[in-house]
Formats: sequence, C-alpha cells, structure tokens
Amino acid sequence: MPPRFKELYKPRPTNSDVRQRRLLHESQLRQLQREQMFMGKRLRLRTPQESETESEYEFTPSTTSALVAGLHSTNRDERIAALANLSTRLEQPSHELRTYVETGSCMDVITRVLAASDAEATLQALWCLTNIAGGEPRMAERALEAAPNVVSLVESQSVELQNQAIWALGNMAAEGERARNQLHANGVVDAIVDVVKTTRDALVLQTACFALSNLARKPSAFFAYLFDLCVPQAVAQQLRVFGGDAECVAELAWVCVYLSASSSASQIDAVVASGAVDLLVEYATKSNVGSATLIPIIRMLGNIAAGTDAQTHALASNPLFVTLLVRSIESTSSRAVEKEALWVLSSVTAGSSDDVDIMVRAGVVSDLVRIIGTQNFDIRKEAAYSLLNIAIVGQRTSDLPNRDLAPHFVEFIACQDEELVRMGVQYVALLFEHLPNRQGPKLLSKVAGAIDVLENLIAITPDDETRSLVSTLIDDYYAELSL
Repeated sequence: MPPRFKELYKPRPTNSDVRQRRLLHESQLRQLQREQMFMGKRLRLRTPQESETESEYEFTPSTTSALVAGLHSTNRDERIAALANLSTRLEQPSHELRTYVETGSCMDVITRVLAASDAEATLQALWCLTNIAGGEPRMAERALEAAPNVVSLVESQSVELQNQAIWALGNMAAEGERARNQLHANGVVDAIVDVVKTTRDALVLQTACFALSNLARKPSAFFAYLFDLCVPQAVAQQLRVFGGDAECVAELAWVCVYLSASSSASQIDAVVASGAVDLLVEYATKSNVGSATLIPIIRMLGNIAAGTDAQTHALASNPLFVTLLVRSIESTSSRAVEKEALWVLSSVTAGSSDDVDIMVRAGVVSDLVRIIGTQNFDIRKEAAYSLLNIAIVGQRTSDLPNRDLAPHFVEFIACQDEELVRMGVQYVALLFEHLPNRQGPKLLSKVAGAIDVLENLIAITPDDETRSLVSTLIDDYYAELSL
C-alpha cells in the first residue's frame, strides 16, 4: 500500500491526490481500528449468581455426555436446564464442546427447539445460538443453519425473544461477507431494518443497531439496498425519539459510521441529508458526553471529511462541528477520542485552503504543537499530518511556530517508523523551500544533531526517493552555511 503522505514529496500536491491517498489509507486503517475497538460479536454472559458451572478446563467428555443427555431428555425442565447450562459453557467452550457444536447434534437440537412453541426453551436456545455465532469461525458457520428459524422470531411479541433473536443474527452477520449474503437471502436485512424503524424499546433498538451495523459491513453485495430501505432516515427518526439515551445514540451513530465508510459521494450525501449527522453533532457538543458515544460520532465525521471537497467544506463550515473537533482534540480524558479527532482534522486540512483557514482560526495549531511535543508517537503522528497539511494546503509554513516544531520533526527522522521519517524529511524540505530569506538551513543548524540525523538517514534508508531528497537538503544546508 502506498504511504499515506508520499505525495507530499512533490512541491505542490493537488487536493485530489491528497484526498485519494488519504481515503484509501484511512478506509483500511479505520476498518482495522474499528474491529479492535468495537467488538464485532457480543457474547451473552450469565452473572456469577446465575452461573454455577465449572470452569472451561474442567469440561470433560463425560460432562459432554451428561449435557447431551439433558438436551435430549423427554422432561421439559431437564431440557431447559441443559440449554441454560450449554449457553453458559459456550462463553468459553472447551475443545470437547466445540467439537460437539461443529460435528455433533448440537445444532439439530437447537433448530428443533426454535421450531417449537415453548417460549422459555426458545429463549435458552437463542442464548446458546448467540454464543455459538459469537465463537470461532467453524462454530459460527454452523450457527447460520438456524438463521431461517431465527428471522421469524425478530417479529416476536415477546421483547426478550425478539431482542435475543436479533442479537444472534448480529453475531452471525459479523462472521463475513458470505454469512451476510446468506442472511440477506433469508430476509434478515429487511426484518432488522423494520425493527430499527419501528421499535420503541431502547434495548431492542440498541441490539437492532448492533445487528444492522454488522450487516452494513463491507464488502457487501447489498449495501446500496440499505439506502433503498431509507436506513439513514430511520436513524434520524430514532435519534429524535431516543436522543436522551446515550447508549441508543451510540449504537445509532455506529450505523452511520458503516453507512459512510468508504461510501460513494451520493451515499454520504444521503446520510447527511437525512439529518442524522446534524443531530449527532448537536448531541456531541453537549457537556458530559462519554467517550463511548463520542467515538462513533467522530469516526462518522471522519468518514464524511474523507469524501468530496464539497462534503469536507460543508463540515468545516458548521460551527458546531468545529467546536466539537477542537474540544475533542483538547481532550485529555480519552486518548481514543483525541486520536479519532486528529484523524478528522487531518482530512479536513487536506481539503482546501479555506478549510485550513477555518481550523487555524479555531486555534488548532497550538493544540497540535502541544500534542507533537508531549504525546506518544502514534498521537504525535496524527498531529503531524495536520501540521503538514496546514503548511502545504494552507501555504502557512512560515506561520507555524517552527522553532518549537523543528526539534520534534528531526526526532521523527531518527525514529524507526518509516512514515514518520518521511514526514520529518518533508517538514525540513518545507522549511528550506518556504521560509523567507533562506532561514530554513539556519533554523536547522540550531537543532542539536539535526544534520547528523540527515546524514545517517542517507546511509540507512532503503527508499531512493527519500535518499535523493535528503541529499539535496544536505547540499543546500552546507551551501547556505558556507555563505
């Protein structure tokens, strides 16, 4: 994959070049981060008071035999107790239990229970299925066999059954594209969207949004169909109803994250036009909004900011968006929120000079300088992206506090991260090219060890382009100081 800012080695990168590279890199990295931060599957766990079973390593073949006997018992209470026991065991299944699920009669038993009319047994079977679908791929693949039985329960009049059925389907949808296509063929997408549109139960809405988020993952053969079903409008409608419930807002925001991630311009426009984005931004600017709710809202904004120039400018022109972004960058209570906000800022500052001006007037430069001098390298890297964009797109190299910044960018050149090295070299090149009266080499001469770092880089870098640029910078440095 090409480096995110390789085009910055060119004297004047075009906005479209910057945006296309950022969009590619951001969509891939954000997907990875999303998988790590927001669990794609959710097990249903029993409380310690509910669970009296042994730990995973105490599960033996004889235990399996006893469990299977209970599941096949003719006594209803024994079957229900066995299902409850099985659901608990599936929280951390042993090898013996995984084998039973993957190759034994487990799924046949569960499917028969789901097809019957015993509500209590059905609930326990759904609980088992939820944890099977939340397990390893081979187990999750078996869970898909029950999807046709489960989808009919999405319309159950019992809120508990409805919620557990949706939960199980949400875990199935997280398994991959093939699983999602099968669920779509079983009518799951329509059923879940209908729940999102109509439910007035907060817990059911949260679970339905979880399932819908997983169904909206890419790659997807039916992604456009979600817009045909007016999902953005449904999200906006429910935000108006459940705007006082932080957990509902967070789950609705995650739906918008998936609807806007690497989507077409028209699809992003549809999300914005629904009113959901404005409602989420307004909500996020309130005080005491937790990071669990802020993260999906900011990530959604990052997806939009990585869209067209017009979409980015519309965000930057919204005072509430600017307020939220600056506040999130200034956040010291949540590292994750700060990092997400810096992603958004790097996309905004890669847009137009007008967008850069808006952010500079909002005071982000001082925050970026603070971050690049105090935070860990991963956060500093995010701040450096925006500083380079401000310098290049905004043509503001000479306006930056370069005496403060130069030592930190030189430190980047000496580190082991290839992307940070390139960014550090690019910053030095900007100083040499854009500071008036050839102040760049003079400023660099005041940074302890700077020229040694550049000379060492020539010897160790495997990148020919970097080596060539550094050689030119060193020549300019000595030429200027010899005058």
